[in-house]
Amino acid sequence: MIGRIGLIGLIGLTGLLDAQEVRSMVAPCSVRKLVADGRHNAFTSLVKWKDEYWLCYRTGSAHNSSDADVVVLRSADGENWSEAFRLDILPDDRGAKFVETPNRLFMYAVAMKGSALTSYVSYTDDGKTWSAPQAVYEPQFILWQPFVHKGRFYANAHRKAEGKDAGKARESQLISSADGLKWEKVATVRAGNWESETTFHFGPDDKLFAFIRTKYSVAGHIMESLPPYQEWTQRPAGVHLSGHCVRTFRGVTYLMSRTMAGKKTGTMIYTFEGGALRPYCELPSGGDCSYPGAVGVGDEMLVSYYSSHEGTTNIYLARVPLAGVRP
Repeated sequence: MIGRIGLIGLIGLTGLLDAQEVRSMVAPCSVRKLVADGRHNAFTSLVKWKDEYWLCYRTGSAHNSSDADVVVLRSADGENWSEAFRLDILPDDRGAKFVETPNRLFMYAVAMKGSALTSYVSYTDDGKTWSAPQAVYEPQFILWQPFVHKGRFYANAHRKAEGKDAGKARESQLISSADGLKWEKVATVRAGNWESETTFHFGPDDKLFAFIRTKYSVAGHIMESLPPYQEWTQRPAGVHLSGHCVRTFRGVTYLMSRTMAGKKTGTMIYTFEGGALRPYCELPSGGDCSYPGAVGVGDEMLVSYYSSHEGTTNIYLARVPLAGVRP
């Protein structure tokens, strides 16, 4: 059991919490180190598909090494895991994200060679045989947090560009697909300001929220749009956003993200209610960390993430009580 973290420590981590927010936070029920082999293990995705749990992550010798593969683990109970598949396309494969449908499990990943990159998809219908990876969308665009809404696939595609003036070339797009294989652009969410990972969430009346990261900036933003999603408004998120995902369990929407206070990093779960993000649970982490995934398991959520706070860069699994359920 992980004890409740002290008031001073929490305020020091986020720099944003008032005393009432700290008191209302919950502690994880448990945290387990799942992968710790001395390599740089990072960037997780977690789903439940056909009554089994599926977790993927990148493993390499370093954060930006050119010897990295995507590893897929499977488990019948969330406790005992075994390797099911390994994706090796180019020297650096990373950023894999699952999308589950009743009959097919998709996995989208980014394959890099130097600064050049392409997003790929591989899928399985039986959990044993995976399709050959095929390129999706345009070169230099990273597919981020794809999901299905009302029978259609949606995702963020953000253009990766680096260099002194590369922020002007960056762009965050809303893209969509009927089959998860052929994608098309719906709209530009924001462009020209170091756009990076963007996570979408459909609210009431199909209002679309985009939680957007600005590369090299602590401040995150929340974008909002109504159908047909061509016009977007922007407001401060109030927190740092990076490596983030959004999940809804029992009617409560959670956003999970890396946090930053100065040079100190961590992993925080927020609730998203009334258009605002509120701290809900801090996970033990630090240094190079975060990029969570989550599934609902009874009265809890099972959360995957990575962290280097114990020296090596490891994959962790935490069990966190759902809102309204206290351990």
